[in-house]
Amino acid sequence: MLYVVATPIGNLEDLSARAGRVLAEADIIAAEDTRRAAKLLGHLGLSKRTASFHSYSSPERLAELVEELKAGKCVALISDAGTPCISDPGAELVAAAWQAGCKVVPIPGPCAAVVALSASGVPAGRFMFAGYPPRKAGERRGFLAGLLSAPWPVVFYEAPGRAEDLLRDIAAVGGRERQVVVARELTKVFEEFVFGPAEEVAAELSQREVKGEVTVIVGPGAPVETAAKQPSASELAAWLAREGLPPGRIAAALTALYGLPRSVAYESARRARASKRR
Repeated sequence: MLYVVATPIGNLEDLSARAGRVLAEADIIAAEDTRRAAKLLGHLGLSKRTASFHSYSSPERLAELVEELKAGKCVALISDAGTPCISDPGAELVAAAWQAGCKVVPIPGPCAAVVALSASGVPAGRFMFAGYPPRKAGERRGFLAGLLSAPWPVVFYEAPGRAEDLLRDIAAVGGRERQVVVARELTKVFEEFVFGPAEEVAAELSQREVKGEVTVIVGPGAPVETAAKQPSASELAAWLAREGLPPGRIAAALTALYGLPRSVAYESARRARASKRR
């Protein structure tokens, strides 16, 4: 059995009793970073067998974990923080477990996108989660153009060093007055929410050092006319492949943004990765 276990994004008290029990009972902890997993397990007073599983894990590691599942072992999949497979590694293992006839059980818990939305005051009866945008400015603006015309909030994750650039591109594509909420250090001691027009929030962030992963919520707005063209699914797959994302994460993005069947999205992602290696 494969357990997909959500872990705290900051405050360790957010680990559910069920998650703690599953980690205690699992035979193997498949972790994005075994060093960070050791800290969580230490907090729980556990000494467990761990195996690294991340975006750059080899096919052999994937096969090893599937063989453990088929042999009757219980594997708990965790990422560095939050819910695995949500802009984090793990989708390949989950898909392989299902394909091997193993049971997959989700253990729900923290997710930065949902945590940020819940405290933002932005109506979120419907929202779009877009994960990490492309790193290159031109690709990022094309990516944003396909999202910011939607009449509902859009949620992004971004590294602290690129948050200001993302906000300036949101202002360029969606309008300088497009309202955003920036949430950082969620559930931690220095938790912070910054509200305002994208251009102003970008200027505020430029005046200080931003630490910790950033969650950016872009408020809904009227459709914006822009010369930028929404990328096709294959173009987006190629961009994400160049950014180093594995096929599973590329496929998840194509499914979410274009409604492609998982098999079709994964094949497109596989081709994009293959083209990148040529």
